[in-house]
Amino acid sequence: MRRAKRLQVTSAVLLVTHLSLINSIAQTALVRSPNPDRYHSLKESSTPDNNSAAASPEESKRPNLPAFRPTPSALTTRDPEKLGVVDRAYLDVFTILNNDNPCSAFFGGRYATSALTELIRQLKPRYLDRSIAIKMSGDTTTVQSHLTGFSFRLFQKAELNLNGSFFQNTPHGSVSSTFRPNTRETRIVVLLHELGHLVKGPGNRWLLPDDGASASQSLQNTERVVSVCRQQIDLLSKLNATEELAMVDELAEKHPQF
Repeated sequence: MRRAKRLQVTSAVLLVTHLSLINSIAQTALVRSPNPDRYHSLKESSTPDNNSAAASPEESKRPNLPAFRPTPSALTTRDPEKLGVVDRAYLDVFTILNNDNPCSAFFGGRYATSALTELIRQLKPRYLDRSIAIKMSGDTTTVQSHLTGFSFRLFQKAELNLNGSFFQNTPHGSVSSTFRPNTRETRIVVLLHELGHLVKGPGNRWLLPDDGASASQSLQNTERVVSVCRQQIDLLSKLNATEELAMVDELAEKHPQF
């Protein structure tokens, strides 16, 4: 009888240990936070309002972590000749974040590619007011990696405006006075702006303040992104999709999957 009880206790301990191991290797934890009325939308304007920002590398705050190998898994194809407009913009921003530079550091380094990828997966095409490029709304979900410690939020809905400057030469102007609408550069800025609403910066505050109800705040947020990332955006003009995909593969070899 005592031996049977010991076996039962041992089995229970092994079961708890097994469940603990499963939990420890899980990559993400989701926390649902009700927030039905708040939303972020990137308002478009041609009025300049320059704001500079100091970059704070988030990766440096997480020492002794396993190597992280980002992959642009939200691409609909790996054929550079078949990449659509959204695919190409995603690859451009992914390329910036996946390298060591001030723009990547501003958003948290390579870890921020996971937030970008989830945003791209969420995007749904819609016809909205021309003054909006992307609108995010609904409840928010906080996502945190157990392995890297990086966290970000996602909104219930993310809508990409087919009438906005991501796709159209809208007469209302681009998202920034720096770039024309319906260009590669503008699409990069649009995605980086929205990413800034999903990740946190110094002081545990959202990197870009809420701007859904304020066109002027939206413009300030956009110009902040441009001021930090302008050099990396300009450098991308020298790269084509084939070269960017090759860079992704090369960096993946240098950073083996954890």
